[in-house]
Amino acid sequence: MTHPIKIGIIGCGNVMIGPYMSLIQKLDYQGQVKVVAACDPVADKRRFVQQKFGIPRTTANYQEIIEANDIELVLVLTSMPQHGPLAQAALEAGKHVLVEKPMAVTLPEAARLVELAKTSPGYLICAPHIILSPTYRTMLKRIRRGDIGRVISARA
Repeated sequence: MTHPIKIGIIGCGNVMIGPYMSLIQKLDYQGQVKVVAACDPVADKRRFVQQKFGIPRTTANYQEIIEANDIELVLVLTSMPQHGPLAQAALEAGKHVLVEKPMAVTLPEAARLVELAKTSPGYLICAPHIILSPTYRTMLKRIRRGDIGRVISARA
């Protein structure tokens, strides 16, 4: 068995506390991941997630997450304007990155991330990654077969 993937989380708001930590806790129990650090500029949020989830260290400085030698995967769960720059910095540091949607707020910024991901040792994954799940793949197959109805397109 391989070692658990060590995660650093940037952004300790509702997105982290709800859907992400629910899955992370299951994967942690299975020995697949371990959250080693979390970052948020708001001290109360840092304290809350540290106590609730037992996260070993927290910081207000996102660079500590990105530069940490013990972090392999960075989750970017901040406000939208920060997604692109934080994902870029983490990719440049060689980290794997899972960034919440949208991965960037402009098309040129998104294109730069895609190009950077081609040469970075880290992978770039943009939510909603659930579309890759078996459930969504089955839905797409059924839609294409016409089982679920007819897809129409509204073009302006």
